[in-house]
Amino acid sequence: MRIVVAGWLTYAGDETTCREIITGGAEHIASGRAEDGCVAYNWAIDPLEPGKIQVYEEWESEEALLNHFRGAPYAAMRSHLENWELTGFGVQLYSVSGVEPVYGNDGWPRREIFGVTLGD
Repeated sequence: MRIVVAGWLTYAGDETTCREIITGGAEHIASGRAEDGCVAYNWAIDPLEPGKIQVYEEWESEEALLNHFRGAPYAAMRSHLENWELTGFGVQLYSVSGVEPVYGNDGWPRREIFGVTLGD
């Protein structure tokens, strides 16, 4: 089953602080992306809230994510993030039972998602 890790971290400071964190952490992001079972791994500055970083990861399985948590790249990333003052966080795990495209062949959002159809 696919696993999504999504949420946010806030730091004392502003967008400049977040840019430093992300730029300095590029090697950690790249290491995460290179791990077996990683589908997506990204940190991004929130465009509306200075000091907030949005986190998104997608893993092929629970095992892949658990291996990530036990690996040296994860430990290095945690160590990197400890260089700044964390003021809050909300990061959750989501299990994904199905995956479908958002858009149909016509380029518009689909009217049916996982068997649920929007009425006219």
